[in-house]
Amino acid sequence: MIKPPKVFNNVTLWRICSAVLIIFIWEFIAGGIYGNFILIDPVFVSRPTLIARDFYEYALDGLLFIDLSATLLEAMSGFASGLLTGICLGLLLSHFRTLARIVEPYLTALTTLPRIALAPIMVIWFGLGLPSKVVLSFLSAFLITFFNTYVGVLSVDQELINAVKVLGASSRQIYFHVILPSVYSWVFASLRVCVGYCLIAAVAGEFVGATMGIGYRMLLASGLLQTDRVFSCFFLLMIIGYLLVESFKRIENRLLKWRPQVIT
Repeated sequence: MIKPPKVFNNVTLWRICSAVLIIFIWEFIAGGIYGNFILIDPVFVSRPTLIARDFYEYALDGLLFIDLSATLLEAMSGFASGLLTGICLGLLLSHFRTLARIVEPYLTALTTLPRIALAPIMVIWFGLGLPSKVVLSFLSAFLITFFNTYVGVLSVDQELINAVKVLGASSRQIYFHVILPSVYSWVFASLRVCVGYCLIAAVAGEFVGATMGIGYRMLLASGLLQTDRVFSCFFLLMIIGYLLVESFKRIENRLLKWRPQVIT
């Protein structure tokens, strides 16, 4: 294996240094270091120190935990149910090709429809509470997982199946030892995308109508011109999204150890 250049071995250090530099520049041009030198009004972009203070106050008064719990519950409930349903329906329709060709245009049309366009309808149907956001997250996870599962089954090499049949494998053995392992790669490839889209769907639903959640809090702060709180929610969503994606990345690497590892 060819080792990367030595300079890239300290990629974490480079990331930290670049983040510190960005924060310093941001604080500087927003007047946080020299009060008389302001290139950009903090009313529009805030400042890292102001955001950190607001984040602390947000956590201290308990609203952060309430909003974070609501958003994560919406996103993860939709993710889990959509993942399970998408896998099951994808495997089922892969065996009923005629039925799959009938429903495929409808599912494709629904996939291309922006989730935010469905949010007002979900609010009308399910109200301002948890169910409307869960359904939006469910649709995001379901559609991606379904197509990945369905295509994964169809992409199994027929010559490999024939070779296994020659060796005397039964239909059950072919399904569990050839088809399903192939589908695993397609499903896990969609997990990181799904969890991000579920978080987006939950926040989009909160923008349209909600009584709690990070998206609701961000929209409320925006209406009151509370820039610090808007950026606090913004970075909170970034951190949560990153942690979720990295978590599923580690799960994927652990469960699919047989795949060639890619240096990232």
